[in-house]
Amino acid sequence: MAEAAACDFDEWLKDTLVALDTDDEVFSPYIKGILEGEENADEKLDALQGILSEITENGIDDLCQDILRKWNVRESNGPAKESNPQVSADECLARIMGEQAQMVVTTRVRTQEEQNLKSAILAQYAQVSDGEVTDSDAEEEVVGLRNTNAEEVVRAEREKREKDKEESQRKKEKDKEDRLKQKSKDDERKEKEKKRTQKGERRR
Repeated sequence: MAEAAACDFDEWLKDTLVALDTDDEVFSPYIKGILEGEENADEKLDALQGILSEITENGIDDLCQDILRKWNVRESNGPAKESNPQVSADECLARIMGEQAQMVVTTRVRTQEEQNLKSAILAQYAQVSDGEVTDSDAEEEVVGLRNTNAEEVVRAEREKREKDKEESQRKKEKDKEDRLKQKSKDDERKEKEKKRTQKGERRR
């Protein structure tokens, strides 16, 4: 029963990400890493929103709730047995690098945001792959790495969005100030022109 629930969740998540035209083999582990973390529901929801906002702009809240609800159903049926042993960080990196090579020949056009997020994921895995991971520590290392990387990627993307938002707000304020200055100059010019016209009429 537990294995069926896990399979149902994995298949549903894969189909959902594919429907959003994104790479499920890259994003699925990070979404599951968030769900498996020790954070509370609000923190998991915030992390999910951070990742999903890089995939789609529509229905993010509903999608997050669906993911959490289906994950809770899976967990309520008990832990699933792993059908495959946990892979090492090197294997994860090799798989993602292979996907990146395949991406060169695919006709699907990715958004710039997805490319940036995938690059950040690759960079995080690359940093860890330089170290040695023993067989006994492999599972703990990769699970911890996955959770940490997901949080760091989400945090970096959130900071970038906040910075862009601040820069956009400053630009809007500057544009508004420039428009007011220009309007003031135009009004002043019109007033001077009006006075010159009135003086000319009086002289006649």
